[in-house]
Amino acid sequence: MKDSFQYLYASIGTQFSWYLPDLIAHKLDFFGSKDFGSNIQYVWAHPQKDIIYLALSDGGPGKKGSNHSILACSIDRNTGEPVILGSQQRVPYRPIHLCTDETGRNLFTAYNNPSSLSVHKIETNGDIGKKTIQLSRDQVGIFGHQVRVTPDGKTLIVVCRGYDATDTASEQPGCLKLFDLEDGELRDTKTISPFGGLGFGARHLDFHPNGNWFYLAIERQSELHTFKIGDDGIADNPLFTTSTLSKPLQLGARQANSAIHLHPSGKFVYVSNRTYAAAPINTGVIPNGEDNIAVFEIDEISFKPSLIQSVDTFGSLPRTFSIHKSGKMLVAANSEAAKKLNFNGKATSLPLSLVSYEIAANGKLALKQQINFHAKDQLLFWAGFL
Repeated sequence: MKDSFQYLYASIGTQFSWYLPDLIAHKLDFFGSKDFGSNIQYVWAHPQKDIIYLALSDGGPGKKGSNHSILACSIDRNTGEPVILGSQQRVPYRPIHLCTDETGRNLFTAYNNPSSLSVHKIETNGDIGKKTIQLSRDQVGIFGHQVRVTPDGKTLIVVCRGYDATDTASEQPGCLKLFDLEDGELRDTKTISPFGGLGFGARHLDFHPNGNWFYLAIERQSELHTFKIGDDGIADNPLFTTSTLSKPLQLGARQANSAIHLHPSGKFVYVSNRTYAAAPINTGVIPNGEDNIAVFEIDEISFKPSLIQSVDTFGSLPRTFSIHKSGKMLVAANSEAAKKLNFNGKATSLPLSLVSYEIAANGKLALKQQINFHAKDQLLFWAGFL
């Protein structure tokens, strides 16, 4: 899989579309589309085979839903078309993220409401086999949002976001739940929750190519945390804490970062920022704020990230983005159609869109293309090179 040709895939509601990337023009050409009959929540590629795993649900943000499943598809590398490999496997809750281990023998699925984790065996042909483990919220933390396996294959990390305080409830802490991993079996070993997890709204992490560091997007605080992976395991606290925002918080806006990806070179890390209204709005117009990709250069000695660019995505809520394995192209997905105030104070209608950038040798991004999807009332919930 890692040496195969990559397409850019994107999900709008139940529709799964794929595009051929032009690495000279840094643009996308539409290639095909397939309806899976259920909203696509996340997609993960097998590490060795031309097979992908889809998390499907009729639920979504703020909606539990009642029909949830995971599904394996093989990829035709000539056409990009995903071909269903076996039957859908029903799962108990809305699956929000999934991944395999480094050998592709096990599939791990994270759920946020209620927070949970399941483990399925992967058959030799890549299809999803029987479920072997189902963990509860008491075992995996509050609002599980991502599951990842460390590059050495020895540790599984569940990233838990927690919840902000409300008028009627106190803040619920976030954390990282660590499990020793051996042949799909898990042993609870450690919980990382700086300051008791308060002010630690962890969402997604990504590993440095050298396997000795990971970078964690702290959604609720719009921060980037740098963690060391040492000989004795993962540090209890981040070595560096860095804001992902380029300017002070705008009046009436609430910021929340989202996806995070390391450049294949290990020299840069990218994080998406999103803008919401800080309070319910009657006008339906989102305040001016940062919907962008924050670009960080990583110091080659200390591994400290430094913000070098913040690039507008020209849309609302870039929930996901992806970097081509060549390191030459980044595509961001603006997930919701919205009206938003621009820098001149004018309300502008923003459709769902895919935005393509060239990645320069210095890690900075240059806009090359924007594909807009008008009259869409669903979410562009996920996009990625596979």
